[in-house]
Amino acid sequence: MADADRNRAAQEESMSEFSKLDAIMEPTTEAFINQYLDAGGVPLHVMNSLVQSYEGLAAMANTLDRDIRNAYGSTSRAAMLGPISRKIVESFDPEKADEEFSKTQELPGYILEMIEHQVWRATIYRLSEQHPRSEMLGAALQKIADNGFQAELTSLNSASLHTHVFYSLLVECLEKIVPVTDETLNERLRDLIGTVCRSEQTYFMAQYVLAHVRQKLGPQAIGLRRIEEELETYMLEKYDRPQLAVHMRLLLDGRVVGGDDAVANALVSIIQSSYAAPGDVKALYNHYHGALASGQPAPLAHMLRSERIMMPIVVQTFGHLWEATLKSEQTKLMDVYLWLLAYATLSVDDQSETVDQAQLNQLVAKMKDMREMLPVRPIQTTLNQVIRQVIEWIHVPVLARVVLLWLRDVISYDNFTFYDTYFHSSEVPIPLLLLEEIAFRQPLLKPLVFDAYKESFESKVPGFIAEKQIRLQKVVINRIAVLVQLDYVLPILHYFDSQAEYIDQSVLAYFIFRTLAQFEPPYPEDFYQPILQLIERAVGGIKTLKEKELVVVEAFLGGIDDDKARSLGRLLPSEPTQPLSANLR
Repeated sequence: MADADRNRAAQEESMSEFSKLDAIMEPTTEAFINQYLDAGGVPLHVMNSLVQSYEGLAAMANTLDRDIRNAYGSTSRAAMLGPISRKIVESFDPEKADEEFSKTQELPGYILEMIEHQVWRATIYRLSEQHPRSEMLGAALQKIADNGFQAELTSLNSASLHTHVFYSLLVECLEKIVPVTDETLNERLRDLIGTVCRSEQTYFMAQYVLAHVRQKLGPQAIGLRRIEEELETYMLEKYDRPQLAVHMRLLLDGRVVGGDDAVANALVSIIQSSYAAPGDVKALYNHYHGALASGQPAPLAHMLRSERIMMPIVVQTFGHLWEATLKSEQTKLMDVYLWLLAYATLSVDDQSETVDQAQLNQLVAKMKDMREMLPVRPIQTTLNQVIRQVIEWIHVPVLARVVLLWLRDVISYDNFTFYDTYFHSSEVPIPLLLLEEIAFRQPLLKPLVFDAYKESFESKVPGFIAEKQIRLQKVVINRIAVLVQLDYVLPILHYFDSQAEYIDQSVLAYFIFRTLAQFEPPYPEDFYQPILQLIERAVGGIKTLKEKELVVVEAFLGGIDDDKARSLGRLLPSEPTQPLSANLR
């Protein structure tokens, strides 16, 4: 092409751009002006074209925005931004945007400006959900994550489709989990589940990363097993394809379902049916027992220790203690069931460490003793006879779990007959004390102990008058207070907050007092905010507290620099509602 033809084409392209509406406002206009002039164009023609195409829509929009805000206040801005955001979403052209992005692999300036404002980030999120394959929007999501807004991305399906964005979100979620305590783990896990369990690909990638880290760290990575199992549980219970989680876990462990791998097939059968069939248990026993007896490396046992494998075996082995329909039908195979439970309890992920045969035999012997000695739904005197042995058993995690299930049945059998028979005024029933001992000895069982306490707290014992039912609830609260001492606080506060409208105000006030009596200022915000909500709901009950109890609540309110605390403090009586002598009796 001759120079004259190239110059003519450049001038025509430039003039075409100048004729577009409000061309002078476009960031590319300067480049086209230079191109036009370099091609020999007349400067006056540039000026005329830009003037003729100018409508001043941006200036009019700013003027309209200013006038509306002057007339209706600052809140009108949000009302205007909504329609603008919708219009952007409606008119967005992903192909044109990606074409522009592919030229430089850099985000346009206007996108970078949008990322700085929450309302426009929300617009980008809506666009990414509608156009999940857009390269430019994927780069925008990555930039948003890099700028520290990862928490906003965890609810986006589209974020998990971009690998670089997904890994940033995964790291963010895992970093939040690391410093938390067991009581707040479930709350943080919800964010992780929301990020990971959106597709098969993201679930597999996350589990691969976790498995790889766990293998690198060895026994030190025991906490990762909990995270892996929580993800598996969600996929098993909520996902459209529950087999996915099981098959992927076995695949990551180097096992394939559906072939000649007897261990893989048995594990899948137990998980999918929630039943430890004799054939499946025998297949697992043959494999693990055979490897141990021959001195050969056994397959990793962490799948064997999974809740979805262990609990069906526990139920088949000990379920007759709390479920009348579960008789011990597999008497001939009971040694196999017990051996497999003991092996799973004592084994570790490190193949270089073999299970000590003497320890294994001792644990099997303890399990046999438990099956024979634990009475089914005992009366008080029979229960007293086995307390010493029960306290010894609960030092072993799997036996503590069995005792916990047994105690829940002892308490709740036949509509809480145990309380109807043995609870009189304020004495602590022995099963509640044993549950407390389990929580102390086995910290991982605190959530299950709390579940058992909740059953008793919510029970409606036939024949109990209201006053006696309240006394029982206060006894249970005293045991729950021990869980608070054991750093299991937030789940308990959330429970009482969710049940506040159904709880007698005097009972709720007593719970508040028993909880606050164990803490001193300064109080962290995630503790005092739920407590303030409970106090607000139970002001009437708090006013009836004894003086020494009321002092504890007042000291708490006085120790918080918070307007709500000061307001609640003014609602409480300045003088005790009962004489001090009466309170001390």
